[in-house]
Amino acid sequence: MLTEQRYEIILELLETRKSVTVTELKEILDTSESTVRRDITALDKMGRLTKVFGGAVSLENAVSAYEPTVAQKSDLNIEEKKKIARYAAGLIEPTDFVFLDAGTTTGYMLDYLENTRAAFVTNGVSHARMLAQRGIHVTLIGGELKGSTEAVKLCFTDASDVSFYKRIFRDKRSDEA
Repeated sequence: MLTEQRYEIILELLETRKSVTVTELKEILDTSESTVRRDITALDKMGRLTKVFGGAVSLENAVSAYEPTVAQKSDLNIEEKKKIARYAAGLIEPTDFVFLDAGTTTGYMLDYLENTRAAFVTNGVSHARMLAQRGIHVTLIGGELKGSTEAVKLCFTDASDVSFYKRIFRDKRSDEA
């Protein structure tokens, strides 16, 4: 089958299905996975489809990989975040060990913590700073910190690091069952 014929079939499939995988195309076109991947790459470069992991989607179905910054997210859904934060902070008991992930909603939790003796672990630099300033025991997880981020990128050095965190972290909800 000629290259142009394969392109036409791929585009027709995308018109009806909106997405297609490399495996599906390999079977339909009766060709190799490498050929399918080259075809998808070429059509993507031509602006005829959007290449995605494992296949392609039609241009109308393309998903943006744009992620807003923390500063942009902090201005979104503020009241909802505060309600969630107030509720979550109310679940923390004095002897709890809490992992507080970096984020705008978890940041609001700090406003609702009252005289807690709980121990906190976080990858959020601003969260750790605020907890420490309030005299709350906090451990900032080691990793890589860049000037453009609010959170530490975790860097486990070996499997024992991962197993340690799996042992100490548990879901608060599992205790209520």
